[in-house]
Amino acid sequence: PVLTVTDRDTVLYLDKYEFKAPAGWKIMRNLSEGDFEFGFLKLEKDEFPSQTTMFYDEDPYGSSRDLETRAKQYSAFFLAGRGISMEIKKIEKSEAAGRPALAVHMEGENPYRNEKAKSTVYFFKTGEYVVTLACTQWRPMNGTWDLELFNIFEGFAKSFKFLKPTFYEEMEQKIKKLKG
Repeated sequence: PVLTVTDRDTVLYLDKYEFKAPAGWKIMRNLSEGDFEFGFLKLEKDEFPSQTTMFYDEDPYGSSRDLETRAKQYSAFFLAGRGISMEIKKIEKSEAAGRPALAVHMEGENPYRNEKAKSTVYFFKTGEYVVTLACTQWRPMNGTWDLELFNIFEGFAKSFKFLKPTFYEEMEQKIKKLKG
């Protein structure tokens, strides 16, 4: 199974990660080099495009290893394909997955498609590489945000644990061994 329930009120994802899963959300899996490794989706009963996603991404937009620079690079590309230009509203030091992180809050809209988006993204490092945990809500332009869903995301981000070294951490360990 993809998700295994533990006796700690958490789940394991492919025995690689442990976290508090959002109850009632559908799991999203990256099956072919997509935009994220895995995540969750909540379709809401309001007018389209009312939905919320949260996900873990090993390769977020951008190239900088500096968290703040990466956040700015990310905001320039995230949702651009939907015609939404995301504007950073707030950046603050925080913690995610038990590691120091940069929490970035951003919003954007595309009035031509009658949609807007609001995101909280945690940027943090595994080894020297930047990864993210993100939550995005989409609403029609006249829709209201459901901030409770961002609280659920906070529980997911704060409880997220790596059970094994990440690909990047393993690669860095191999490079160090080769260098002697």
